[in-house]
Amino acid sequence: MATSIPICDICINNDISKTASGWCLECEEAICCDCEKQHRHMKLTKNHKIIPVDDKKMSTSNLDSEQECNDHSRKLDFFCLKHSQPCCVTCIFEKHKKCQELKPLPEVEKGMTSFDSSFANLEDRVEDIIESITGLLKEKQENKTRLKVQKNNIITEVQTIRRSINNHFDKVQQSLMEGLEKEEKTQNERINICIERLSAILKKVDKLSSKLEQAKQHKSEFQAFLAAFEWDKTIEKEEKAWISLQTDKISDSVDIQLDISPILMEFEKDLTEFGKIEVTYSPSKKLLIENLNQGQSLTSASSAIYKINLTNICSFQTPSGTSRETLITDIDMLDDGRIILADNSSNRRLILMSQVGELIKIIQINDICFGVAVIDKTTIATTLVKKKKIAIIDIDSSEVQRFISMSEECYGLSFAGETLVVSLDDPTFQFVNLSGKVVSSVWKADYADYCCVHNNKLYYATSSGDSVFEANLNGDIVWKSYCQKYDFPDGITTDASGNVFVACKSSKKVLVFGKNGKESRVLLTKENGLNNPRAIHYKREMNILLVCNLSGQCFLYKVTN
Repeated sequence: MATSIPICDICINNDISKTASGWCLECEEAICCDCEKQHRHMKLTKNHKIIPVDDKKMSTSNLDSEQECNDHSRKLDFFCLKHSQPCCVTCIFEKHKKCQELKPLPEVEKGMTSFDSSFANLEDRVEDIIESITGLLKEKQENKTRLKVQKNNIITEVQTIRRSINNHFDKVQQSLMEGLEKEEKTQNERINICIERLSAILKKVDKLSSKLEQAKQHKSEFQAFLAAFEWDKTIEKEEKAWISLQTDKISDSVDIQLDISPILMEFEKDLTEFGKIEVTYSPSKKLLIENLNQGQSLTSASSAIYKINLTNICSFQTPSGTSRETLITDIDMLDDGRIILADNSSNRRLILMSQVGELIKIIQINDICFGVAVIDKTTIATTLVKKKKIAIIDIDSSEVQRFISMSEECYGLSFAGETLVVSLDDPTFQFVNLSGKVVSSVWKADYADYCCVHNNKLYYATSSGDSVFEANLNGDIVWKSYCQKYDFPDGITTDASGNVFVACKSSKKVLVFGKNGKESRVLLTKENGLNNPRAIHYKREMNILLVCNLSGQCFLYKVTN
């Protein structure tokens, strides 16, 4: 019968009833103070974790990890490395018959990284996700506030332009009205002059008409005959005045009309909108999850590289150039699957190809290039060795947007976040932003042509020392691993889990190193077609590994675990 007072399970076996003070998580037994002391001194149980008995309910109710199988209510005794999950005996028969990587849980536990560090890693990853999402939520709220400010700014700008247009129209209209008023006055003055001249002629003619009427009534025919000579001269003079007035433009009829400006005539038809509302999208701030490790398991990492399988998707040869020799020294892949390769020969070119090996275009450049890195969907960067410059190139137009000058000849190139990392012909890697500002310089442990940056770690290989390095971004070495003598490791890349892939040009193979650098494995050899491979790139979003021989023979592999 259940009791509210926990009793020591060890003492019960000896027919003794003692109140329990703790709970052993490994033995799953209540334990009293005396038994706990013995428990901590026994060789088999001294490392067991004992918690206060009051915390036992909390630990069993809040943790998702159970020591019993959820499907069969049987004890979990085994661990399947293939599926990275614990299982009971029934699980093995039902789901894991074909799995050859089954191990007893205690054996797997011995190969585990310490539980405390693994659990701390989980806590760090949860904390990173919370911090990243919180940061993004804050950014979105700030974005809403910024949109409101931008809307108000647009309204103000529209109103300002509208007032300016209205003021301009008012000025233009006022000028037209003043001109109209002036023109009407001028024409009226001309008409008045014409009226005055016409009235003067009419007055004289009317006076002559009165004299003729009087002569008919009061003069004799002889008197009228004599007066007619004078009247004829007078009439002739007025006729000439009348004819002169008719030929003068002053007698023309005048009308005022408005010839509307063609701009105004088309204004309503052409001006259909005040402006266009343009929405631009820019990536959110790079909120890096420091401990991101896809597919991470609490089991030993040593087995991870042995689960890597490669499936050849495609093999192709780069097209020949004007030079008989092709020297492919670097390779990268855009998000749409297009592949960009750097030809270090006198061909002086970058080669853009499809994922199935079809030529898309050749980008000619004015110097011998070495490294290449994708910046975004339309922009790449390449190192120009002799010119000591990095060229930023628009893929669509094949035009160089700008150059970034370096202090030494530059070789391998990597792009991480918003920063280019370039290997110089001296003992340093330089970190430069896209505007050309040097952010930092990091010392190399040995001479290296290539570099790769991922998850705030710097990776490089040194041919002279047959060594592979992982370093912090300040240059401090995290681990160093060795290849076989005369392998000459060169090109380097990493997957999302931190496994490191290295192209060894002399031994004609590709190696993969575990994320701790302690284990390595040969993935590809000359039997797979490798011959002086230098260019290598892992497209993490697609899990595709690209490897290219110096001669331009390229291989694409789908990577699975």
